[in-house]
Amino acid sequence: MNHSLPEVKEVLIFAPHPDDEALGCAGTIMLLNKKGVSSTIVFLTNGEKLYQEPSPVVAEQRKDEGRRASEMLGCKEPLFLNIPDGEINRHIEKIYNEIYAIIKKREPGIIFSPSPIDYHVDHISTSHIALKLFNTINTFKLTFYEIYSTLRFNYLIDITEVVEDKKRIILNYKASLYGKPEVYVNAALGLNAQRSLFVQKNGYYEAFYMIENNVDLDRICDYLLYRDLYE
Repeated sequence: MNHSLPEVKEVLIFAPHPDDEALGCAGTIMLLNKKGVSSTIVFLTNGEKLYQEPSPVVAEQRKDEGRRASEMLGCKEPLFLNIPDGEINRHIEKIYNEIYAIIKKREPGIIFSPSPIDYHVDHISTSHIALKLFNTINTFKLTFYEIYSTLRFNYLIDITEVVEDKKRIILNYKASLYGKPEVYVNAALGLNAQRSLFVQKNGYYEAFYMIENNVDLDRICDYLLYRDLYE
């Protein structure tokens, strides 16, 4: 079990929609930024299908919230790829090429992504793109974070000192979280509190699965779902 991330100068955070980064890894990103790391959120979509039908008004609201969250986190100006919400799996090559160029320019040491077992098609598709980039470029450590589904982790980061800041960042996402961000605060921080069981002390922790060497998707899913224990 690791309790501190490797030292790096630059990180990228892949967020399929504005709010994913806040729910999943806001505390860890703030801690990295406080240490002088340069971090950038890449929002793949604008989340315009929040209420099923695409809405340019919702898209702009969520982009505004994403910009504010990025500033609150201490990140650099966020990048928006403007991929249609719910259709990341239809634009794999386009996204891959755009992010490939970003990686070559920014040279991140760590990339954060939703995991391949997270409960949303855009989150899963994002993880597939992240893994393809990792196996192709192999100059960064790929780190999966939790949003809707828990994962088997090898890094557990204590975010207790910034948990109130994480709460404020989630509350910033009022439009994105259906006007009820307090429900998502309760859920996200509840998960972070549950992770304290693994260190046997009160606090809040964000869990990650980091990979450092080339590996295929099946092996990752076997690990995350504990199937490797029964081979």
